[in-house]
Amino acid sequence: LYQTNWHFELIMSNTPLISVVIPVYNEEKYIARCLQSVCNQNFKNYEVIVVDNNCTDKTAKIAAGFKVKIIREKIQGMTPARERGFQEAKSAIIARTDADTIIPSNWLSSIYRYFTQYPQMIALTGGFSFPEVSRAEEKLLSVFINGYSRHMKLVMGHYQLNGPNYALRKSAWEKVEIHTDDKIVHEDMDLACHLYELGDIKYFPNLKVGYSLRRWKKKFWYTMFEYGVRNIRTVLIHHPKFIKHRKFLTFVKKSG
Repeated sequence: LYQTNWHFELIMSNTPLISVVIPVYNEEKYIARCLQSVCNQNFKNYEVIVVDNNCTDKTAKIAAGFKVKIIREKIQGMTPARERGFQEAKSAIIARTDADTIIPSNWLSSIYRYFTQYPQMIALTGGFSFPEVSRAEEKLLSVFINGYSRHMKLVMGHYQLNGPNYALRKSAWEKVEIHTDDKIVHEDMDLACHLYELGDIKYFPNLKVGYSLRRWKKKFWYTMFEYGVRNIRTVLIHHPKFIKHRKFLTFVKKSG
C-alpha cells in the first residue's frame, strides 16, 4: 500500500491543509453560488483555485470577487483544466468540485477527518444530494448513485471518483500517468484507475454535495449515451481482462 508521513508534514507546514480545485468554462450563472458555499466552510485552512478554461462570459470576473486564486488553462477540456489546477495546488490534500455544485459547510472538515482516520487511503469520493427535485425523487436518485458506485466497484475492483465530489493526495497524483482525451475516457474514472495502483480509494455515501441535473435535463439521452460510451471505454482500457486495449490510447507523463 501507498504510505507517507503526510499528516506530520501537514502539521509542520505553513501551507494550506486542503486545496479546492474548480475547473470552469462559461459558468457565470452558477459560479457565485458555488464559491459562496466554499466560503461558508467550517474548516478554515484551505485555498481555492479556479481554473479558467477559456471562459468567454463573466465567470472569471465573478470569481475574482471571492478570495480565490484564478489561473488560466488554454488547452480546452476538463482533463487539462483539472490537471492544471492540481499542479498549482499547494496542499497535500486536493479536493475537487464543479462550478454548478453546492457543497455543505462540513465538506472540507469531513474530508480532512477521513484522511486522518484512514492514513493509508490515497483518495476518497462521496455521494450527491439533489436540491432541484422533490424529496421522493432525491431518495430514488440517491439509491441509484449508491448502487451505481458499488456496481462499478464490482466491475473495476475499486471505487471510481465522482467528479464534483472527491479528494486525493497530491503526492499520489504526482506519481500516476493518465489518459488525457476526454472524448475517449471518463476523466475521473480514469484517474481513479491509475490512483488505485498506488493504494486504496474509499467511498463515503454520506459525504454529499448538491449536484446539478442541468445537463441531464437539457439533453438526457445524449448525456446518457455519451457518459455510457466513455465509461465502457474506460472499463475496457483498465480492466485486467481487457488490458490489451491500452495500446489504443497514449499515456502522457506530467511535467512535474
